[in-house]
Amino acid sequence: MTAIKRTIISDKSASQLTQLQQDIINNFQKGFPLSNSPYLAIAQKLSSKQKQITEQDVFSALLDLDYSGVTSRIGPVFDHKKAGASTLAALAVAEKDLDKIASIVNQFEQVNHNYARSSHFDKTNYNLWFVVTASDPVALHNTLTRIELLTGLAVLVLPMEASYHLDLAFTMNITGKPSPMVNDKNLKDFLTKQTPALNEHSALTQTKPLTELQKSQLRKLIESGLPKLLQPYETIAQAINATEQQVLAQIATWQQTGLIRRFGLVVKHRKLGFNANAMVVWNINSENVDVVAAELAKRPEVSLCYRRPRRLPDWQYNLFCMIHGTDKDYVLQQIKEITEQLSLKNIEKDILFSFTAYKQKGASYLKSNNLQAKKEAAHG
Repeated sequence: MTAIKRTIISDKSASQLTQLQQDIINNFQKGFPLSNSPYLAIAQKLSSKQKQITEQDVFSALLDLDYSGVTSRIGPVFDHKKAGASTLAALAVAEKDLDKIASIVNQFEQVNHNYARSSHFDKTNYNLWFVVTASDPVALHNTLTRIELLTGLAVLVLPMEASYHLDLAFTMNITGKPSPMVNDKNLKDFLTKQTPALNEHSALTQTKPLTELQKSQLRKLIESGLPKLLQPYETIAQAINATEQQVLAQIATWQQTGLIRRFGLVVKHRKLGFNANAMVVWNINSENVDVVAAELAKRPEVSLCYRRPRRLPDWQYNLFCMIHGTDKDYVLQQIKEITEQLSLKNIEKDILFSFTAYKQKGASYLKSNNLQAKKEAAHG
C-alpha cells in the first residue's frame, strides 16, 4: 500500500487554497474520473447534504490551480519501463554557468524534470539533475549525446535498475478542516461505479479497440495533460478520429495493464510548501541493497526509493531515496533517525537538496508527429 504524506502547509501559495481545491487535490491525484463529464463526477463525489457542488465549481477550482501553478497537468503518470526508455542524469556545472546550462538542457522535449541540487556534505560536484525519457534506448542515447555536445559537459547517466517505492502523492490539511476521502482508487470498482460511459457496453472488450496509430496518437496527446475543457475526452477522441468510448476504454486498459501508474492531478510540490526536498544517496553493499531498500521503502517519510548503477570513480552511490518536506532541519532530523534506526551510520551517504526547479512537466516518450496541430487545438 502506498504511503501518502500528511502535513500542514504554510507556504503562501498553498495557504490561498480553498476547501474545495484542497478536497480535489487530496482525492484526485489518482483515480481521475473516466467519464464524458469528469468534473461533474467529481462534483457528485464531493457534494454532501450540507453543501452541493456543481460541475462548474470543480472546473473553475481546477483552472485556478492550473493558473496559479499548483498543478502541472491532469493526466497520466506512465511506468517508465513499460512506456519507453528513461534515465536520471546529472552534470557538474560551474555555479556561475548553472542557469545557462540549465536553459540548454530545458530545450529538449525529452527532459521532463530539471533541478539544481547542492551536496549537503560537499561530496560531489554534480549539481544539475534531470530526467530524460525517449521512445527507446537508441533515442535516449542520442538525446544524451546531444546534451553533451551542446553543454560541453560529460553527462552522468544513472538509469533505474530497481524500484522499491515509486509514488508521489500528498495529502494536506491547510484549511483546518480535513478533506473527506471520497474517491475509490481501486480501478475495478472505479470502472463499475464511476464510468457510466463504459458501463453502457458492460465490458471493455465490447468496445472496438483503437488502431496502433490511434493508440500512439492518444498517448502523445495525454502526455502533457487533458485539454482544459468540460468534456476533455470527447475533444481528444475527435483529434484521433475515434469515439469517446474508445478513448475511455483505452485509458482504462492502460491503467489495468500498468502502463499508466496513476491518472489524475499532478501537483507541483514546491507550490504546496514542500521546499526542503532531499535526494539521499547511499553506497550500499550490493548483497544487502535489496534488504536495506525494502526497509527504506516502508518509511512513511520516504516518497521514492530506487536502485541505480554506480559510475566509478565519479559516482559511488547505488541506492536513492527522496524525502519531501517543508523544513530543511526537520528533513535532516528524519534522515538522522532513519540512519540510526536502520543501522546505516557506517554507510557512506550524501544528501542533495534541490534549490532551483528549472523544469517540471509530464514525461515525453513518443516521437513528435503530424498530430501537433491537432494537439494544440485540443489544448486550446
